[in-house]
Amino acid sequence: MSRGARESHWLVMRRCLTIIRRLQRGPATRDELIQAVLDDDPDAYGGVTKKALLKRLERDIWHIRYSLYIDLRFSRSEGQYFLGEIEVPLLDLPDEALGTIEWLEKSFSDGDLPHHRAVHSLLDRLRKFLGPARSRDIGRQNGFPDLDLRSRDNDDIPERVWEGLRKAIDEGLEIEFKYASAYSDAPRRHRVYPYKIYFHRGHYYLHGYCLHVIRPDGRRVDRRRYIPYRLGRILELNVLPNKLPPEPPKARKYKVIYKLAPQIARGGVSRLPYIEVLDVERHKDGSVTVHGETDNIFWAVRELLHYGPNCKVLGGPEILGQIREIVREMARQYDE
Repeated sequence: MSRGARESHWLVMRRCLTIIRRLQRGPATRDELIQAVLDDDPDAYGGVTKKALLKRLERDIWHIRYSLYIDLRFSRSEGQYFLGEIEVPLLDLPDEALGTIEWLEKSFSDGDLPHHRAVHSLLDRLRKFLGPARSRDIGRQNGFPDLDLRSRDNDDIPERVWEGLRKAIDEGLEIEFKYASAYSDAPRRHRVYPYKIYFHRGHYYLHGYCLHVIRPDGRRVDRRRYIPYRLGRILELNVLPNKLPPEPPKARKYKVIYKLAPQIARGGVSRLPYIEVLDVERHKDGSVTVHGETDNIFWAVRELLHYGPNCKVLGGPEILGQIREIVREMARQYDE
């Protein structure tokens, strides 16, 4: 492209758009705006001297203000440019996306929810770039069910736990914490590889690979398996400097065999979370025997218990053992 004394209108426009994109991220100094333009195109200013470069930047800012009608302001105290009131919207989205914004605003309306501030900061920024007219359309969207996160999870999850987990997962670092399990009398210290946070059955969980557990008496017990940690039971979390291995450890697979009653099986075999179906045997009475496997016995057991008396677990040994223990304990309580 020719770089004469009179620059191409397209070149100027491209620089202006780059500056606008950079300011959508947040306020920026003069040098930061220049660098953003040069990152987009190292020859965007034609390799001119510093004085000429600054004059071209000033001209670009003039075009943004008076040709594109975008309120670009400068704070002398901060030494930064920022976007003011936006007469010309910088963004438009389909109605489906506006419905998603409305759904998120309603779902995160409670100020005590985790990440409430971050979510609303993002949504406010989207509203600003959409402009007043399109923002008003957000409240007219329907079709998304309400998601009341607060009523589904009343766990008190400290901000330190949220921030520590986010840092560890983002940077690939080990963590250590005390865990107040429902099955232990006292919290035990766990050393864990953290991989993701997920929401299931009304609670937030950490999908983590447990290396070992330190019991209250100081004895160390190796685990080497994945455990669903409920975030509301994590205490005294510390992020360690140790890096996670390049690849997550492979999860052990456990055999699962169960039989579904005819009234359940006639509608087909549902796909259950945490259970991979490998084969289905159909019987003359309409019942089916399902052969599968799981890498998470904890959740697989709870999914199968949802069927109540319409499901009988036949194997493998690990999952059958847990089912028998739970059913025996339930029967004991109801026999009292």
